[in-house]
Amino acid sequence: MSVVAAKVYKDKIVMAADSIVVRGWSKRTDHDIVKINKINDMIVGSTGYAQELSLMWQYMTTHKPATATEKDVLAFVVEFSRWKRELIGSGSVDNTYLMAYDGHLFQIDNMLVYEVSEWSAVGAGEGFANAALYLGNSPRDAVKVACELSCFVAEPIIEYTMQK
Repeated sequence: MSVVAAKVYKDKIVMAADSIVVRGWSKRTDHDIVKINKINDMIVGSTGYAQELSLMWQYMTTHKPATATEKDVLAFVVEFSRWKRELIGSGSVDNTYLMAYDGHLFQIDNMLVYEVSEWSAVGAGEGFANAALYLGNSPRDAVKVACELSCFVAEPIIEYTMQK
């Protein structure tokens, strides 16, 4: 349960995420687990399983797409899947990701990769955040709206910016 929101501006890409961790019916926000990170010239935010996200952070330290195209980001995800399968026995990519790389924003849903030209939000609070983004709000404000209206997302909000 989470929300990640991103927006493409003329000169930058901004991405923000909440900080909730859910296990069963319990939530935690007093931890070092993040849903968004800047590693190896990429900003990646994710909703889904913390285990998969931790593996993605590890993979990103030594890998990145060849170029900022849908084709090469998909190749990156396919290679992550192979690496994950070799490491833990399952190559399934279950999380949803937003990736800012080389001035482009991509959404990754399992093995579907597509470039986002304006804005996108993913996760349990995506409906609230997408509405806020549609109305012209920043990703931070969109995540704030989701935190106020969804019981499955919570502050603190973490934000990263990538210049284009």
